[in-house]
Amino acid sequence: MAQELEHPPVRHTLCDHPRCDFLLTAFDHGLFEPIVSTMVLDEVERTLIDDFRHVNPGSLRRRVEHMRAALADQTVDVDAAGFARVVAINAKDHHVVVAPLAAEATCLVTNDNALGSEITGSGLSIEALDGDAFVLRIREASPISVSEVIDALIAKRCRPPVSPASMAVRLHVHFPAMAAVWLAQHGGGPILPAEPPFRFG
Repeated sequence: MAQELEHPPVRHTLCDHPRCDFLLTAFDHGLFEPIVSTMVLDEVERTLIDDFRHVNPGSLRRRVEHMRAALADQTVDVDAAGFARVVAINAKDHHVVVAPLAAEATCLVTNDNALGSEITGSGLSIEALDGDAFVLRIREASPISVSEVIDALIAKRCRPPVSPASMAVRLHVHFPAMAAVWLAQHGGGPILPAEPPFRFG
């Protein structure tokens, strides 16, 4: 379980991104504990600066520093011995796999099907799950807590207000199985195509 954080993860993102918001809020609620490597955080910083050239690089670096502070207890340094364990994995993904192995995590969450297949066939002591399977497993373990997470997502979106059904539609884009199960158990109908994303602060 995640420990209570002195510096909670940043929620004000460049644009409304329900997937990130759901995961950060679920982390805040103690539903899972993420494990990241220092190399991954360095990669996030480089990618943000490369992809958002219209944003002040200093501002982006400060966002990543907030992430580093919030995830200080969940950050793992990887070493040569760790890399030696993952020779069966594509070299570009070694740092992604080494960190959760070093922390003895139960699963690695990735939407990269190729990486997931490599992990499954490698014999490593970790399970590969895509994002939807991961959040569905969280919901199966803690359905009431996941409903509280979704309520929190709805509550912070007040301009314009968002209904539970609308939030389910937005989450369905990223987590279709979980969103469908949640909506069905809350009296909702079938999920229609998502509306365009909107900004929030």
